[in-house]
Amino acid sequence: MNADVFAEWLRRQGYRVVRTASSYWYNAAPGVFQAFPYHWVITPSDAELRSLMWLHGALAVRYSAPMTFSRGVVSYHVVLRPPYSLDMLKSQARNGVKTGMGHFKIEQIPFERLATEGWLLQQDTLDRQDRLRSMTREAWERLCRAACGLEGFEAWAATSDGELAAAIIAARLGPVFSVPFALSHRRFLGEHVNNALFYCASQELLQREGIEGLFFTVQSLDAPANVDEFKFRMGLQPTLVRQCVDFHPLSRPFTGPLVHGWTRRLLQRDPSNPLITKAEGMLRFHLEGRKPMEEQAWPERLQAERARLAAPPAVLSKEKGFQVCPATPFDVPALVDLHDACFSKEGNISVLLGRPFLQAVYRWFVRSPETFVLVARQGDRVIGLTAVCDRSYNLPMVKACRRELMSGFLRHPWAALDRRLIRRLGWSLFLRRRDPGPGKGVAQIAYTAVDAAFQGQGVGRALKEASIRMCRERGLVAVTTGVVRTNLRARRLNELAGFVEVPSGYSRKLVHLRLDLGDPQVPSPEPPAPVEALAPIGGEPASRAARNEPDPAAPAARRRRA
Repeated sequence: MNADVFAEWLRRQGYRVVRTASSYWYNAAPGVFQAFPYHWVITPSDAELRSLMWLHGALAVRYSAPMTFSRGVVSYHVVLRPPYSLDMLKSQARNGVKTGMGHFKIEQIPFERLATEGWLLQQDTLDRQDRLRSMTREAWERLCRAACGLEGFEAWAATSDGELAAAIIAARLGPVFSVPFALSHRRFLGEHVNNALFYCASQELLQREGIEGLFFTVQSLDAPANVDEFKFRMGLQPTLVRQCVDFHPLSRPFTGPLVHGWTRRLLQRDPSNPLITKAEGMLRFHLEGRKPMEEQAWPERLQAERARLAAPPAVLSKEKGFQVCPATPFDVPALVDLHDACFSKEGNISVLLGRPFLQAVYRWFVRSPETFVLVARQGDRVIGLTAVCDRSYNLPMVKACRRELMSGFLRHPWAALDRRLIRRLGWSLFLRRRDPGPGKGVAQIAYTAVDAAFQGQGVGRALKEASIRMCRERGLVAVTTGVVRTNLRARRLNELAGFVEVPSGYSRKLVHLRLDLGDPQVPSPEPPAPVEALAPIGGEPASRAARNEPDPAAPAARRRRA
């Protein structure tokens, strides 16, 4: 059977089917087109998707793409490949198969029988998944009868004294059998009916000539998180994909976090409403899929793959109870969590602007070639961080994160009136206009934070030493930082590392410090003001980078201010 036969099955059920360059599509829900066959992993072009949306009225589309695709939430397909035997199963599943085979007969049945007798099984299955309102009896009978006479469609069932106890629908698509529906009744679960049916039917289908595997399902939008656990216990495996949900250009203004929040609240009031459930799932997958792959919330089943992809980088130093190493993109959520834990909205403007802005900031620090972030780890836990830029980081950071910065102001418009932000932004722009920037090779420590539970254990010292060593390796000639004047612990830490105070007319609340790394010809001029606030973490405000050349206009400017 080819995909055209599967398309005919959908047409017989009343769906619209559209063929594009990369796949087939059908209107799985009002205004929502889903790609099929479901096991296909495709990379449709933007022009193809625009055509599908504008010409065929699709408000949203859903499809599976490879992990190398530019967008999409990290997800999985549940598949089974030969060889498959009882020896491959764990003892509990193996015993369940043997018990079920002793109670039930596994056989192929006609679709007409599945249409009439199978509804009780499908109804009970949907009830257990809290999705009872997602299908009617008429829709189920139409679905089964649509497969009658179509090449490649089969119905398998487990029967007990002639009564249907469980069933599956299988459709052959080239070298793969797809299993779009599996159903059973709770009365027979204690006798392991699903174990027997899954194993025996899979064994039979995998032995067919030319069959390379079975495709059971793609991660569901709305089913419970544990809905696939039984399949994994039966030896099926997840394969990594990116599930993509793209919306029509005209509907995108209504697909943001705010609308998703409203949808979630509606779902809490009516959790079994299929329309709201699907809408919440589509919005959740869409928003999560826009994040970098490393920052997404991976399904629990894929944590081992995530750990493999996020192999820890080289260790820079080992201390008692923790180690210091460079941060990776997979660490961005943990860095943001630590930042949030160390600072309140009152003390940190970046926190005031919201988590999306913080994520963009740390994403830039981790990925930019002119910046680096060092973290202190205790096992898999990030307990400290320090972020460093090879030059003054304020304006480059704002430029790199401008979209998230504007979104933060839209979500929190009162932040635009914050006196700290206005003063620091204005001062930074003034100095930027008067002098293009800091001296070449002068690094700036932007953020430093240590988990409160680990303060006083040498974490800050180890991060400071490692960051200075990294600056030397990068060929930098000096490092600057800033500390709140009343933060005696941070001042002492920097003084022990060799930092000395340099004069600054920017703020009386901050002490500006500098450490020369071996080039005595570089002067120690006044550092430029930070934009963000530069609320440097752990009480160590983002500092202003020192300049190469002294400013001859500075004395006159100070006299005019006086």
